[in-house]
Amino acid sequence: MQRTHRTRNRIIGAVALVVLVVAMALNTKFLTPAEVAAIAPKPFDPAAIAADLYAKAGEELPDRAQPLGEVVPALQADVAAAADKYEATSPAEKSYVFPVELTGTVAEATDASLRLEVDGVPAQTPVIVPLSNAVNGSVIRDLMGFKFADAPGQTGYQYVGDEIKKLMLASIESSVPDPASLEGKQVTVVGALGVQATGSTVPRAKPLNVQPVTIEVGS
Repeated sequence: MQRTHRTRNRIIGAVALVVLVVAMALNTKFLTPAEVAAIAPKPFDPAAIAADLYAKAGEELPDRAQPLGEVVPALQADVAAAADKYEATSPAEKSYVFPVELTGTVAEATDASLRLEVDGVPAQTPVIVPLSNAVNGSVIRDLMGFKFADAPGQTGYQYVGDEIKKLMLASIESSVPDPASLEGKQVTVVGALGVQATGSTVPRAKPLNVQPVTIEVGS
């Protein structure tokens, strides 16, 4: 009798287990490989991210950019106040990136850079538009809101800036194929001005590099 009771309990337990497994199966959604791929974390792709950020810069900066002739005197008087007024990005303490636009006369042109004279900018302040090695994609990366936390680490963060630099250089080569021919001409530049402040102001003699997103050549 006791053995029969134990057997009955085992049967009941087995049936209950089967019912539980069936219930779990009915309530489980099985995903196709495509669905699994869609919800899986995407691999970090610096080139794709850079392309998106650079395209975004080309679309947004013409509306966001502030006249360099206004920004420069303001940051030379009080860089933090200028950052607030002209909606600069601050990727790190005492570091600011201003969206700027300018039209100026090319005073000096080399394969490496253009030095411009811009109305509103003090004569003793060199305004430089880099064309080669000094092009810095990290400035555009920071201005467009890509943060260190958005990358898996320092290397990935830097790679995004490096990939943006490649895109900038390709654009520069297309729009400025012969830099030396621009001397004395007017150019219009939309881009980013990165400033690393050591105090509350920026010295007038400090050169300012405007990282170009677009360069248009006038007459």
